Amino acid sequence: MGSYDGTIIHYMVNRIPKNPTLVFIHGAGSNYTTWRKVLPQFADRSYIAVDMRNHGLSGFGKFSLERVTRDIAETINAEKLKEFIPVGMSLGGPVALELAKRFPTKAKKLILISPSSRSFIRGSGAMITIFKAARGLLSYLPSRKKLRFVAHKTRMPLLLSPFRELLGIHARDFFCAAEKSMDTELDFHNAKQPILLVTGKKDFLMKKKVIAKELIKHPNITHIEVPAYHLILDEQPKSASNIIAAFAGEQ
Repeated sequence: MGSYDGTIIHYMVNRIPKNPTLVFIHGAGSNYTTWRKVLPQFADRSYIAVDMRNHGLSGFGKFSLERVTRDIAETINAEKLKEFIPVGMSLGGPVALELAKRFPTKAKKLILISPSSRSFIRGSGAMITIFKAARGLLSYLPSRKKLRFVAHKTRMPLLLSPFRELLGIHARDFFCAAEKSMDTELDFHNAKQPILLVTGKKDFLMKKKVIAKELIKHPNITHIEVPAYHLILDEQPKSASNIIAAFAGEQ
């Protein structure tokens, strides 16, 4: 599908004549196959799993959270979704939140899994500086013009995968997405939908005291912790599937 600026956005769709549709949004350096262990549980309901621009099978274009949000909004409109539930992992979290605000009547609920946020993530300022420096260094190095698509059957160590370009994303694009992931905030004030926040009990990146304060301010947020680190979909896919299904409810 061509987005608002002509960038091709790839997505996998499971069309079932029921609503609301689950809209799965992956994190930085990933693609739609990060949901591979979750999707089988939703074979009997409608869902869309999107590749962000510069990721997976989607095309290349200028990258920002606003552009990614507009891309997925275009997808939602193209599929003529009457009701949907955005499900965002890591970088996909703030994108999912913005979609819920953009479609206040269509977005019935909101699910955030290990969402990225400058306030939520420990050491986010330092990581932004590192990602910017890495992007600057990589601008002097050639990148492959074409990358093979890599499904997430196994994961490379985080610091190795972008340099070896094994996840179907250029290293510079990876660090750009990672930088945007850290340099964002989760503003829940205008999100009136029921919200599910899923985090890992062993996730040392998450600032649990900050999350606790947000939960007090926003009673529409339900918080569930699972025995995992940051990559909950890889570590606890069955638990993640069950939690998503229970919160999303029957169609």
